[in-house]
Amino acid sequence: MKRIIILIILFALFACDKSQLPGGRRDLWDPHSDHSYQREPPAPAKDSVLLTGVEYPSGYDWVRDTAHSAVSAHILLLKGNAELLRVPAGNGTPWPTDPDCHRIWDGHLYTFTTSEGCTIIGRDGEEVLRYSAAESIRGFAIDEEGHILTLGQNLGGPGLSFRKDGRVMFLSDGGTVSGSLDRGLPRSGALYSDNGHWYFSYKEEGRIHLVEDYLERALPEGDHLDVVVYRGKLVRALRRKTNGRTMLSIYYGSFELPLGPTFYREVRSATFVWNGNQIRLMADVAGVRYVWDAGNSRLTSSGGESYFELYPRLGRDAAVVTDKGRVVHIDPYGEPPGEYALVSGACAASAGNSFFVALSGLRGNPGVLLRDSVATVFHFNGPLTSLCLE
Repeated sequence: MKRIIILIILFALFACDKSQLPGGRRDLWDPHSDHSYQREPPAPAKDSVLLTGVEYPSGYDWVRDTAHSAVSAHILLLKGNAELLRVPAGNGTPWPTDPDCHRIWDGHLYTFTTSEGCTIIGRDGEEVLRYSAAESIRGFAIDEEGHILTLGQNLGGPGLSFRKDGRVMFLSDGGTVSGSLDRGLPRSGALYSDNGHWYFSYKEEGRIHLVEDYLERALPEGDHLDVVVYRGKLVRALRRKTNGRTMLSIYYGSFELPLGPTFYREVRSATFVWNGNQIRLMADVAGVRYVWDAGNSRLTSSGGESYFELYPRLGRDAAVVTDKGRVVHIDPYGEPPGEYALVSGACAASAGNSFFVALSGLRGNPGVLLRDSVATVFHFNGPLTSLCLE
């Protein structure tokens, strides 16, 4: 099939001040400047890739899932295709089968659910935390001291809480969390860490708010579309009105990054995607996806209407492109050998020169984990729902 063009915003930023850069201010965005300090983490050994999946009874159509929570199933923790743990889920059990309700952390399977106005968190099938508020978990992490950190959105309406072992550390009665656990990056969802601090953003009354640890951090004035803290610097994407026209601006700290020719059109959204070494921006301008190319410092339009998950890395980024729920292209692997779904952005990760992607088979096909030229096949009836590079 014709290769689907995946254009991304190549937005490689340095953590050091511009005064420390040998090439002057241009080195902040020039892809040809010295990036030797940026090193991708080495790829893990093949036997250290952990996955989660959901196994349904033989013959059950898990894609249509007409019985939903009424069907008995199991959440699986896997190392390669070796089963480490299975936890009863669905009918008559505490744990749901939804892909965004279980994640791997430090080799353990964590599960999230609500019951009778409470949020419940399990570890390896056993309840370890319960608090009095029914919330959808949008961010989740275990800190260095072993505390359970959760960022929860009230079910059925606005309102959120950031909690440490269930104790409220920050509360907003009218806020809506920016982000979720079903995206590929950051690994901890809408909650993320940088330089020893925890951050998240939320929207309230049309304005973005940034929280650092347990306190709201003041932002410069502006119509912000997205805000993150990356390598200790505040990175912002915002709309600006100039002579009645709308333009997109990007700031790294106090320095405005050049975008080349200005697009005076309706800027609907802009979202940062980042990991420990790379950061990108994807923008919607008047209904068209636009990208920022750091090489020529200009915005260009992308091709195709497909949805894609982006995984930044040095050199060529990795991505999974889906169309109507079916994976149609994987960069760098090309068209998949069959019909597959990517049920969550958490089903893929990049490390070193390797890209890992867990695909769930459609039309009775088995699931598969792709890494470089190696494919590991899974023969249970159900989707692969996340992976973790331990």
